[in-house]
Amino acid sequence: MLRLLSPLSRCSAFKPNIWNSRSRSESMLASLRDTKGSYKKLKRVGRGPGSGMGKTSTRGHKGQKARSGNRKPTPVFEGGQTPITRLFPKVGFKNPNAKCLSVLNLDKLQQWIDEGRLDASKRITMKHLLKTRCVHVIKDGVKLLGAHRKRLKSKIEIHVSQASKSAIGRIEYLGGKIVCEYYNKLNLRALLKPEKFNVLPRRAMPTHKRDIEYYTNPEKRGCLVDKRHLFPQLPPLDPVPENPTQAMPN
Repeated sequence: MLRLLSPLSRCSAFKPNIWNSRSRSESMLASLRDTKGSYKKLKRVGRGPGSGMGKTSTRGHKGQKARSGNRKPTPVFEGGQTPITRLFPKVGFKNPNAKCLSVLNLDKLQQWIDEGRLDASKRITMKHLLKTRCVHVIKDGVKLLGAHRKRLKSKIEIHVSQASKSAIGRIEYLGGKIVCEYYNKLNLRALLKPEKFNVLPRRAMPTHKRDIEYYTNPEKRGCLVDKRHLFPQLPPLDPVPENPTQAMPN
């Protein structure tokens, strides 16, 4: 029986059938498929009528949305007519460095003191002015003016953002004290509404040249007069008299 078998038959009788295993693996690779729902075919438009999405390529007939480019115009697009931004010329400008200071006159300050809303024996700050509605809105600070300054009869100590020369003279003539303090947005909010902060921020120093020159000037009663040495770029000040408002009329 062994003599009738060919040499190849005798060898394959004792070895696995590698040809059958290879064909089996090839058939498994050919039958692999993606999990259902894991792959989504893209919509191929513009491939002729036979594709089912030919001719207008799902864009409809004519119109703005059928054109190439941006299908959603910008909010300022007005349908092709001259936009309003080009129809009217520009007039004026807005100063980005301007400050919106609330104005307070000395006569109204004396009225609030007479009515008992403000205590002249204690320091008056912008928080007291806003709380007592002496000033209704404070955006960038309060500027004290000297309108009807002769009506002020009380000796007070007040801290505001800015003050006019006449207001400073009247307050110091009565023996009071006025200090112009610098506040940025954060520090001003911390002064007016300290309950909004878990930890109050540190006082910021002015960075603009205009603010530095104002709050380091003793004539303006700035709060940084004693810290003028921190700004070496400032020019030297002219000598200021000790009592410039001593001879001011009552």
